[in-house]
Amino acid sequence: MRKIDTPYKGENVPEDFNIPEMGIEQTDRAVFDLFDKKLAFEVTINDKATHVPVVFAAGERFALTRRKQPIRDKNNALILPIISIHRESINHSPDQGGYGTPISFRDQQSYVVRRRLDSSDRDYQNIVNKQALKNQKNVTSRANFGASDISPGNKAKPGTVASRRNGGNLSFLDHSGPYIDTAVGDNIFEIITIPYPSFMVIEYEVVIWTQYMQQMNQIVQHLMARFDGQGHEFEIETREGYKLVAYVKSPFSTGDNFSEYSNEERIIKYNFKISVPSFMLATKQPGLPSPFRRFLSAPNIEFGYHQVSTQVVSEFGSPHGQSDIDKFILNDVEVLDSVGKPPAQRGQGSERLVDVEIDPFSGEKKTRFLKVLTRNQRSGETVASSRVVVDLETQYE
Repeated sequence: MRKIDTPYKGENVPEDFNIPEMGIEQTDRAVFDLFDKKLAFEVTINDKATHVPVVFAAGERFALTRRKQPIRDKNNALILPIISIHRESINHSPDQGGYGTPISFRDQQSYVVRRRLDSSDRDYQNIVNKQALKNQKNVTSRANFGASDISPGNKAKPGTVASRRNGGNLSFLDHSGPYIDTAVGDNIFEIITIPYPSFMVIEYEVVIWTQYMQQMNQIVQHLMARFDGQGHEFEIETREGYKLVAYVKSPFSTGDNFSEYSNEERIIKYNFKISVPSFMLATKQPGLPSPFRRFLSAPNIEFGYHQVSTQVVSEFGSPHGQSDIDKFILNDVEVLDSVGKPPAQRGQGSERLVDVEIDPFSGEKKTRFLKVLTRNQRSGETVASSRVVVDLETQYE
């Protein structure tokens, strides 16, 4: 079974990374810019081309557009022609309002947005010395060893850096090729993630107001002539650079006052709906923590093979641990692991070795479970135990 972490878990937030957020407000602005800037409707008034203003209506103003009364200015004069946009519903169901998306619902809580070299990689490169530099004191090499008690050497000379890691630092050959190598591989990478995007479909209602049928025809024909591709949709882009598709739905419904304009000014109104599949990405809302999380890669993975001369036993227990009060009879309270044992120290494994002792007087056999202790010359540690553990082979990848 795989565990899915919550998207905002942890406090490993990068301090020097940021990307523009994407959400409902950014989608609203993209739809507004579609009609106000990309389409840029114009009609002929007094033999002059006049730009049609666009209003993103909210609340009280859009309530006027739903009736037969158009928008008026402070002097009670009609503002015509005009285009009004109003956001209606937000659909976040799996079918995405009939448009669907193959990546809207997945068992993934993080999304990798950046992979770059970490600042600590410079110090790591001085240790591995991939370019096999020979004459720098701050870069490991064979010449920086001050003693040879342990092969290939130990005890770095004062003011130098040395390492027994098998790499370019132990090479006997001089570096050949360019002195500045841009190849990456054995490096420490910084990986930055954000919560997985949340997908949704936002519905808008667009209302076009004019005073003359000729102006309405110009606006509708302009709209239908500017469709992108073969379908009835537009490619739109947010001010932050995210691209979306706005689908224009049929029909264009009309609502005019032709039967009443003998006593009123002539009003012509067309309205239609637009659906925009959108998403929320890296949102920065009050009350929410930073959406960015920072992780470091492991440049080396060690695979070890060990040989023992007795039976090996692994202990498993409840992940919540257990309480054994007998373990504290002669000791102070201490932290135990999940099986009620003291936690392993450096160089110790979680497995236990079976050791059988025979009482020379009674002949009674007593079984003990011993911790596995290893010998690690690379770290300068030598630990002995009642059972000898032989390190057969160690591989680094």
